[in-house]
Amino acid sequence: MMALPPIPPAVTMFQFSDHELDLRRHELRRGGAVVHLEPQVFDLLVFLLHNRDRIVSKDEILDAVWDGRIVSEAALSSRINAARKAVGDTGNEQAVIRTFHKRGFRFVSEVVEAPDLGPPVQVERRRNGADSARSDDLLDEAWAEPAPEGAKPSIAVLPFVNLSRDAEHEYFAYGLTEDVVRLLGRNRWLTVLSRHSARPAIVQDKDAREIGAILGVRYLVEGSVRKAGEHVRITAELIRAEDGSQLWSDAYEIDLSDIFDIQNAMANQIAAALEPEVGSIEREVAARKDPQNLAAWDCYQRGFWHLWGFTTPGFAEAEALFRRAIAIEPELARAHAALSYVHLQQVFYGKPSERPALLQTALAEGRRAVALDERDCLCHCVVGRTQTLLRHHDEAIAALEHTVELNPSFAQGYFALAFTMIWAGREEEAIALIERAAELSPRDPHLWSFYQVRGLAHFSLGELKNAAFFARKSTRQPNATYFPQALLVASLGCLGSTEAAKEALSDLLERKPGYTRRYAKEDLFYCPEEFVDRYLEGLAKAGVPA
Repeated sequence: MMALPPIPPAVTMFQFSDHELDLRRHELRRGGAVVHLEPQVFDLLVFLLHNRDRIVSKDEILDAVWDGRIVSEAALSSRINAARKAVGDTGNEQAVIRTFHKRGFRFVSEVVEAPDLGPPVQVERRRNGADSARSDDLLDEAWAEPAPEGAKPSIAVLPFVNLSRDAEHEYFAYGLTEDVVRLLGRNRWLTVLSRHSARPAIVQDKDAREIGAILGVRYLVEGSVRKAGEHVRITAELIRAEDGSQLWSDAYEIDLSDIFDIQNAMANQIAAALEPEVGSIEREVAARKDPQNLAAWDCYQRGFWHLWGFTTPGFAEAEALFRRAIAIEPELARAHAALSYVHLQQVFYGKPSERPALLQTALAEGRRAVALDERDCLCHCVVGRTQTLLRHHDEAIAALEHTVELNPSFAQGYFALAFTMIWAGREEEAIALIERAAELSPRDPHLWSFYQVRGLAHFSLGELKNAAFFARKSTRQPNATYFPQALLVASLGCLGSTEAAKEALSDLLERKPGYTRRYAKEDLFYCPEEFVDRYLEGLAKAGVPA
């Protein structure tokens, strides 16, 4: 094994014909569209590209891609064929990957090393014979510079450990690691090291602090796969590399028969749980920093820390911080998206007379964010949410469907799409989407809004008992605003549950003194007239004044 120094930014992406192989995002793209690859096929392409100046032998490929394990000729041939298919090549043409009889293979297509402005990615290259070296001797070579203060958070996913002796689980653990890396990489605000950076030879027998220093990351993800009777138990945990402390952990159990069928679903679940956890930690760190020493990324995170309080002063503070982030780094797409998002919240909680201007400003900032980074799911999400409030449902659905295509682990994307589907008359789809959001992020800081949207969908369908159930569930969340309490009152009023409605109304007036039906109508400016009429009727029956 030979570990190379960090690859400079100019060689983190390779372009050939109409393909791009992106080491940072761990993706192969054809014409801009992601090509699905099995993990070993991706590894094979990476290895051939790094060694395209020579013919590589079968033994070298086995050492690099299968970690030296003995595999059949058929398995190797299958991966070579899959790699050719992925890059538009065939065994007959061999225009990209050529076979040299009894010698090996070589990547022969013309390659351009494309620039990437992100931080360096570490890559290893395996060799046989005299070039082999003990991993302990390579740590100094692989040592990465720590991320500068105020930079975007960085994370490495360590290989999931197979604690069973079953070889089938070895492949599952390998694939699960790959999928978690790929899905986390869809979060454009997070720097995710390629899986090659955390190969076993580099991280084995090292504690979290050593690994973090070697790889230059703030966070580590560790996990394991263990057979337990007729089930497989998967554990995952998030660790702060600086001090080795555990920040989050979870365990999942699946049926043994389904192990490969649910690999991608499990990776989605883990990636979806990690994203808000890291975001929450980053916001807390930014909130504790000296305001005079905040970098653009710190301002962005600190702004969200204020925003999530859902108060008028908090919105003002968040807006100021997002504007400060833009002043420091004008092309930080997420800062523009965040500024759009705070205007959206001001639409809900501010004066009705200010809504038209706020919506136009939110749309402009959202479009600016998309122009700066068209692959960031949050940027498309804020555009979609703004279009929803403008009642441009077709445009909103298109933007939000693209949001979840960009990042299938983004729970807020499913939430926003569900919210839009209700007002587009597609309530059943909305219910399925909000269920997906809750599955992906069961401890989401906005869980109250997930339940509220589910309640709104049932109310729109006339399923009033279900509407009341989810409205009540939403009100029980510690950070819920008055919106779900109002939905509960309207639902109980429509049901004719007089006593329960009175009790709910009392709670509503505690949360929102002076609440009236006129106020409710202004709140529901984005809803169809039929929905609003039924809602106001329910409030009237519950005793809410005009």
